[in-house]
Amino acid sequence: MRRFFHPDGIAVFGVSDEPRNLARNIIHNCRDLGYPGPIFPVGRKPGRVLGLDIITDPGDLPEGIDLAVILVPAVAVADVIEHCGQKGIKRAVISTGGFAEFKNRDNEAEAKLLAAARRHGIRFIGPNCIGAICTQSGLCTPFNPMQPQSYKKGRISLIVQSGGVTTQSAYYFSEEHLGFSKIISAGNKLDLTECDFLEYLIEDEDTDQIHMYLESIDDGRRFMDLAARSPKPVVLFKSNKGRTASRVAQSHTAALSNNDRIVGGALKQAGIVRVPDIHDMTVCAKALQLPPLRGDRLVALSVSGGISVILGDACEDFGFECPELPRDLIERIESHRRGGVIRMSNPMDFGDVHSREALIMAVEGCLALDDIDGLVLSLMYSPVVARMMDRGMEDRSLLLDFFKAIGEKHDKPIALSFFAERTDIEEFKRIGAFPVFNDAVESVKALSLLRHYWRGRENRLNGTEAGLIARAGAVPL
Repeated sequence: MRRFFHPDGIAVFGVSDEPRNLARNIIHNCRDLGYPGPIFPVGRKPGRVLGLDIITDPGDLPEGIDLAVILVPAVAVADVIEHCGQKGIKRAVISTGGFAEFKNRDNEAEAKLLAAARRHGIRFIGPNCIGAICTQSGLCTPFNPMQPQSYKKGRISLIVQSGGVTTQSAYYFSEEHLGFSKIISAGNKLDLTECDFLEYLIEDEDTDQIHMYLESIDDGRRFMDLAARSPKPVVLFKSNKGRTASRVAQSHTAALSNNDRIVGGALKQAGIVRVPDIHDMTVCAKALQLPPLRGDRLVALSVSGGISVILGDACEDFGFECPELPRDLIERIESHRRGGVIRMSNPMDFGDVHSREALIMAVEGCLALDDIDGLVLSLMYSPVVARMMDRGMEDRSLLLDFFKAIGEKHDKPIALSFFAERTDIEEFKRIGAFPVFNDAVESVKALSLLRHYWRGRENRLNGTEAGLIARAGAVPL
């Protein structure tokens, strides 16, 4: 499987030197992302693309090519697979559409494709997909024009059943400064499925988290078993939940709708974190970088009274408690007030305190409490305010390093957000030293996702959910 993402040589079938040719974009994207290996364009007519001669006879391809990317008419795909087999190419990305998503019965092109692939022992991604992106190797097989140079390298990998969602995910994870290791566009899953990719990513040394967008789950029992055994977090955005969506999903990726109630129960049993959209994937990805959240009891602290109220509502909405804090801790914090006009509580309005030392003392004191499981913190930030708060607050990196260190010291999460100019928030996120959420409510949502993951993990380790899966047998997805 590794050769899909780190190939020694790529053959791209369906290339021409016409400006509107889509296959040539595959070469552009690989070069823009920095793929260093040889690329061989193959097409019906001679020409040149990016300084490369188009090969018109597949028999002229050299030996030792690992991967074929195929974008030719559906009726010609089986013949291309035959050529690949003759040249010893054992892996393919089949981008071509017109298979089960177009005609799901008696599809001759699909039958011939499968027969040719099996005859030569070729494994493939797709058809009807845009393949794979790997920021480590520079591989970028999508045929749509992209901006791969903007992609951020990271340690999150994604399995995505849609080409458009693949593209959007690449931009979302990069723009949130999370980055990614690999994104796999699975398409129709005629050969390799989400289970094959999940199994590989669980063992992949470049992947710490696995996120998925799926419109269907084909082998529910294997899928849930893999996720339940995974030492890495598995996060899923499952769409195609009802009849309205199923009509377009069937013509899009040949995906059949699953019973969403059953899917939801099975995902919970397997400890998979379910999210409703791509953005919440990124929220969850940030949350999973924090220490574990093992309970429901939080301290909510902000330097704004209004945002403290918002945090209080959000905590209640997401099922958290904000317990009363010990009187001695409250008195120590109140001793740092300037005007003495704000009574401290939980949620805590820190608006009358303007001291870095007091903030450190309050955060340390709250996290040290046995009956507190985590903290949500919303700070006002601007360079002027930072200077007023004392040296050390002005340096964004030092500020993030502090919150990271204190969370790790107590092994409890701090969900941090700022109310500031958007450019300042983006700069904090760009530094990447510690997760920063877009606003106060998002930070509480993040902790709810983190709690979901750790509760599922602990249940699996205790054998509770594993027993449920075993008794359920084949999950009817």
